Amino acid sequence: MDSMPPRINLPAVPLPDAAAAPSRAPLLPERSDFLEGDAPAAARVEAFLAHALEATGSDAPTTAGALVPWICDALLSNHSVKAYGRDLMDFLRQMQAQGVTPLEVTADHVRLYKRALLEAGRTSATVARRLSVLRGTYKQLAAKGLVSWETAQDIAAVKAPGVQKNSTPSLTQRQAIALLETIPSDTLQGMRDLALMSVFFLTGCRVSAVVAACVGHLETDGVEHYLHVTEKRNRKRRKILLDAARPVRAYLERAGIGDDKEGPLFRPMRPDGTGLERRHLDRKTPWRLVKKYCEAAGIDPTRMGGRGIGIHSLRKTAINDAIRNGATMHEVREFAGHADIRTTEVYFVRKEEDAEVAARRIHIRVTGRKGE
Repeated sequence: MDSMPPRINLPAVPLPDAAAAPSRAPLLPERSDFLEGDAPAAARVEAFLAHALEATGSDAPTTAGALVPWICDALLSNHSVKAYGRDLMDFLRQMQAQGVTPLEVTADHVRLYKRALLEAGRTSATVARRLSVLRGTYKQLAAKGLVSWETAQDIAAVKAPGVQKNSTPSLTQRQAIALLETIPSDTLQGMRDLALMSVFFLTGCRVSAVVAACVGHLETDGVEHYLHVTEKRNRKRRKILLDAARPVRAYLERAGIGDDKEGPLFRPMRPDGTGLERRHLDRKTPWRLVKKYCEAAGIDPTRMGGRGIGIHSLRKTAINDAIRNGATMHEVREFAGHADIRTTEVYFVRKEEDAEVAARRIHIRVTGRKGE
């Protein structure tokens, strides 16, 4: 009988150091106290970042100073600056809770943050946006010599979840008309809301352009009425109002603000409902109104798509309606103010019957054979 082979004692392999990998901590509740107000100037951005970074134990003024020029140069709208700030501050608060300063962050911290966001139910678009903010932030910190380029490149390599381009749902023409018809026109608030929704449907403007408009931005040549708006990248544009002119004029007359050229065009109601306050609507009011009037028209705003019906749906509806009624893609690109026609094409919701419509535009027809 063969004897058993001698036992070989292998050297013990040390377990991986638990501290080598960042611990997974639950997400802290989000806060939205980044630069409340309408005009986050460079000094305010830097002051807020420096104050927010103080608690992290890092060189706050240096870190904040490295980011401010880039933020103010790359993000052209106040809304974008504030959105960027909220995303960055949320990440830094999560790191602070784990005892990690901004300059100690690694790609592993970012990966675990991404996983925590997904597990908390954040949408792929939200996670992708926040990762984009972190990529830009650490690229700038590397350019200023505050972190290594290897760290910035590792963070940039963290893969973002796939995002469906322009997933905002749009309304059909009949749904858009039903929404407008459900708005009461016998009260000041109803007249304001009808004018506001009509402007969105007929101009295809972004919400920031409409809520920032003043009474003096209205113009007429005696035949048509126009609204001058400031669009993305501070581009000045004149938008024809067409059928939206009538509800806008009726609203101005009822509100008695037609001569207040420097005052806001669309204003919030006073708390007691007796009139309007002399200030611009906030961006969230039109969003809430779309939801409200969708429901009044029997349209469930939560069942129209992954993101649900929102104020941007009105812009997408206008673009699609223009195309389906014969406007060319180049005409609609100019109407929408898109820098690239490919963006306009993404907005267009294609349908199966589009192929049949295209076929009917072909004029290859046999009218009769020679000699017959």
